[in-house]
Amino acid sequence: MKRRFPILILLFASSVPLLAQSERNTDFGAIASAELSVDLKNGFGLSVEEELRFQDNCAQFDRWLNSIGVEYGFLHNRMKAGLAFDYIRRYNNDGYFENRGRIVGYLTYAETVRNFKFSLRTKLVSTFFDEQTGEHRVNPKMYWRNRLQVSYQRPYSRFKYALSAEMFWLVNDPKNCIVDNIRTVASVDYRLTRRQYVSAFVRMENEIQVKQPVDRYYLGLTYKVKL
Repeated sequence: MKRRFPILILLFASSVPLLAQSERNTDFGAIASAELSVDLKNGFGLSVEEELRFQDNCAQFDRWLNSIGVEYGFLHNRMKAGLAFDYIRRYNNDGYFENRGRIVGYLTYAETVRNFKFSLRTKLVSTFFDEQTGEHRVNPKMYWRNRLQVSYQRPYSRFKYALSAEMFWLVNDPKNCIVDNIRTVASVDYRLTRRQYVSAFVRMENEIQVKQPVDRYYLGLTYKVKL
């Protein structure tokens, strides 16, 4: 597992020069979400999430996401495997709402070194589109996403800081089997009570290797409850 961290960093670094493409567009948005996670017996957990996203300088509603997932922790909870289903109601470029379904499977490995926690997550995301509301060259569209995250929290502190980088690899498009997006997130979590948290974050998404790439910047706020 230790060998995978340098590999991911190398892949991320090699993609950074692609961000210098000309004619890039810029957009700003906002994200508001709420998460509920419940610890079940024998290492299992259940999670529910609701998210609202805005774009076009926060003037346009983008999507409403509903998610439910189950997770299993093993290797003394250093490794977790999960499966989730998302329902997305998205306002598309043609000016109307369309339904999307998404199946997500992931595997996460984490190690703690003093006050730092290093985690590597690999995720396969398959999104199903409604063909009645538009034509799609690939349906479902499948992404293999890899994220490296570093978090820091001092003992007994209510604050936790995190920084992550994630690459999106479109794996089932015969014409564009490429990494087409890089997401970077910086966040601060604050513990309100023993089970309630609030997280503020800044997200940067850079499209690469596509026509008319867009750099999107989001400000987000998440309310979390852990039972």
